[in-house]
Parts: sequence; structure tokens; C-alpha cells
Amino acid sequence: MLTKEEYIKNWAEKLSLTTDEIEGEFNKLLRDEKIIHTNLNEEQQNQRALQRLALTYKKQLRSPAVGFEGIIIGVSDCVDIVARKKREALELFRTDPVSAVGEGITNEDGIPLDDRKSWANGRPNNSYGKPLPEHNYMKNVFGIVVKSKLKDEPRYFSMVINGEKAADDNIPVFKPVRFMAIDRTSPEAGTTLYQLNASSFTTFNIDKKLQLPNHKEMITKYQGITKISELQAHHDANKTNFNRIVVVEGDVSTLRMEPISTGNRIMTIESADSLEDLDAKGLTCWMPPRINIDFAEGSKVLVVGRTGQGKVKDPATGQATEELSDITLNAFGVYPIPEYKIDLPDDIKPLKEDDLSLE
Repeated sequence: MLTKEEYIKNWAEKLSLTTDEIEGEFNKLLRDEKIIHTNLNEEQQNQRALQRLALTYKKQLRSPAVGFEGIIIGVSDCVDIVARKKREALELFRTDPVSAVGEGITNEDGIPLDDRKSWANGRPNNSYGKPLPEHNYMKNVFGIVVKSKLKDEPRYFSMVINGEKAADDNIPVFKPVRFMAIDRTSPEAGTTLYQLNASSFTTFNIDKKLQLPNHKEMITKYQGITKISELQAHHDANKTNFNRIVVVEGDVSTLRMEPISTGNRIMTIESADSLEDLDAKGLTCWMPPRINIDFAEGSKVLVVGRTGQGKVKDPATGQATEELSDITLNAFGVYPIPEYKIDLPDDIKPLKEDDLSLE
């Protein structure tokens, strides 16, 4: 019979968890056993806690999810993908209830319905004709990983997370992590990309014991870094792809810590060739509250995000013109390069994710 330590070590390897995490779960169950089974001796209580923990992990082992380890380089904004559909359905019912009900957009009480008969892959939608859920959150996660049990080359990965997990803004970015996910990589993706789906067991667990290459080296080799001067061409080629992502490197020239109405902070970065062209425009990066800014102006950073481009507004009327504005970047992750990082002054504190007030 294996010892407790041997069980924990085996489970950690199979489930891509850390031994500390499993030890913590075991201790919780052991405390529970000491309360509900006072008639058992200490050895029996320990054994019972192990058995209950094994039952929990067996569920995970039956899942098609497998273990991955590496880094997350970016997390997109959380989007409620039914919010717009519900608004449009309610508006149609208000203006044309006959069409709304007849087309299956709402029921006779004006409740928005799921009108998709099938999914994109052709499979029938079992929720067709049923009321839309209150919310359906979604976000994208991007990173570089290897399968825990393989010694293959790392790959860039993208993964969609749905439901309440998508509403979590505490996914660790640029930290060594282990997690479970379902590998849906198509043969056409080759050997440089993982297409992953989240499962009910997908949690991103920091494991400082992981031995990972330098973050910039990993990104350069397995994802690529785009020059600021090349962003317009990159955006033009990928603007119809909502899942587009790009990594740029630059020096922080301005950093506005005071959030605007959306909660974003504003950072401007400059390319390395700004020494030669002082008139060159910097890149505006929109920094959401979930990104921890623990570096100051003058730092060199990698910014991961999605490009955007709007229209120039007429200064007299405030109306959008047909002229395109400069490319901007919605930041999904920021990595201050350690050897070029400048710490924030002591009197400026990073904003916490749950506190947008200034100190």
C-alpha cells in the first residue's frame, strides 16, 4: 500500500496539480473527518480522507482533459455573449411583437428565446426554443505550454472559457502555471499550435517549481513579436478575426494611472527607433483594471493584446469622419522585461483589481 506522500505525488503528476495544492485539499478533508467521524482513530481518519480525495480526483481522470504547463501571456475581456441578443430580441418584441413571436425570437410574454437550431459544426442545439440564460460569459486565454507528460517543443495556445469561470479576473498572467484542458487541435494546425477547450476542471494553478525559459525568449520563438511600425499591416490583415492577438515591445513613455470612465488606464509605448525619429507616434495601450501596473515610465515592456482602429472625430461637431485614426492596442497582458524595469515611486501604488480609487 502506498504512503500518503506517494499518493499525492502520483495524483499531482496525473492531474497537473502541485503537491502543495493536493496536500491542502487533503488537510481540509482530514479536518472534516475529525469532526464527523470521532469514533475513528487517527490512522483511520487519515485513510478515510485519502479515500474521499481519491473519489474526487477519479472524476477528473475520467474527463478528456489533460494536463498542460507553461505561461499565460494574455487574457481578453469578459464578454456576455447573450446580452446583445437579448437586447435586440426585447426591442423587436417592443416594436413588432408579431414578428418576434412568429420567428421564435421571443415567446408571447416577450421573453427572449434561443433561435439557433444548430451549432456551427452542424450538431443540433438542444436549447433551441428555450429562454436565453440570464448571462453567458466568455473570454479568450492565450499562452505558451507543453503537455505535462510530454517533452515536445512548447506551442502557442488559444482557449475559450465560458460561464462563471470566464467572469474570473484573477487568471495569472506571466506566471508559471499548470492546468487541465481538452485538446481539440485539428491536424491542420500543425505542431506549433494547441487549440484547447476549457473543462469543468480547468483552473490555472501557479507552480513556482516549474522550470521555464525566459519569457521573452518563449514569446519570440513560439508566438512572435511585431514591430510597432508593422501594426497597421498586421491589423489590416487580421481585423476580421476577433481572436487576433499580437505582441509588441516598447519603452513606456507615458503612464496615466488615473482610470477613465471604462476603468482602463492609458499607457503609451515607443519603438526602439524613436531615437532616430522623435516625431514618430507612440502606441496607445488601453490597460484594463485586471492588469497590475507595477512598473514606471521608462520601463521596457512586452504588451499582448488586440489591435483596434476607429474613426477620427470632427473637432467641431464631435462626429466621426471617414478618416481612420491611429492603431491602438487593447492590452490582455503586460510583461515588464526585468532588466529594463523601473519600479513605481513609493508614493504611487498599483491599483488593485477590486479598487479603482486613487491613493
